[in-house]
Amino acid sequence: MGKIIFVIFCSLLLGGCTVKNLFVKIPAGLEITTTPASTVFLNNENKGETPYINKDLKPGDYILKLVASSGDNLTPYETKLSLTSKASTIINHTFAPSELDASGYTLQLQEDLSGGTFLSVISDPDTVNVTLDDKPSGFTPLSKIAITPGSHSLVATSPGYLEQTLPVNAVKGYNLIVNFKLASETITLTPPPPATVSASPLPSPAIALASAGPSTIDKPYVLIGETGTGWLRVRKEASGTSEELGKADTGEKLKYLGESTELGWFKVEFEGAPGWVSGKYITLVK
Repeated sequence: MGKIIFVIFCSLLLGGCTVKNLFVKIPAGLEITTTPASTVFLNNENKGETPYINKDLKPGDYILKLVASSGDNLTPYETKLSLTSKASTIINHTFAPSELDASGYTLQLQEDLSGGTFLSVISDPDTVNVTLDDKPSGFTPLSKIAITPGSHSLVATSPGYLEQTLPVNAVKGYNLIVNFKLASETITLTPPPPATVSASPLPSPAIALASAGPSTIDKPYVLIGETGTGWLRVRKEASGTSEELGKADTGEKLKYLGESTELGWFKVEFEGAPGWVSGKYITLVK
């Protein structure tokens, strides 16, 4: 037995390897670009300014925080990262005064033991329409679509958000995970023309009562504005990735529960339960 161990040890030395190196994981890579430039913090440690490139990171979980170097009103970006060996994670982020208006993407390769070539797409907001190489591919989240190695083009669109086009490169033996962050689109509302007097008969009392329902809500309340879709998602928590409770129609009034966040979310009562709506498309009436 001792001779066998001695032979293995000698083989390691002759091969330029050590016992210690057998247990060292192959490093992971991280590349970050931002607009404007920003300071990079990994697990609260200052790593310098963007553009940031490090191809010798220890694989594992990290907390990434990006703080814009210019523009005091720009919201910092923070996320959790899981870096894997033998692959680089690429992050691009454009800062904005609020989380709703920020945009960017994350690209990450995960080794696939099957040896195939795959694409997965997630997004914020959810249920984004994805087009791959000019062909509709469905709505996010998409998991492990089989594709050919090489260059491809992705387009992500959603009503009320700015379209994002991204060239990507798929690698054989890996699952390419793309995470889109779409910026909300500014919509200019045009007031409707004045109503004209009609000779049509007055509505019946039942119809009049039903139509007057939304206007009887007590102040304070939020008024759902035009979104481009005719409705606005109501979330369980103050986040674009939180569970959806339902959709409030344009023009609908929801009771305001007196809470809001710095990122522009307002707490409301929706179908008898508390929920949150984005302040981008509502008017608070006090």
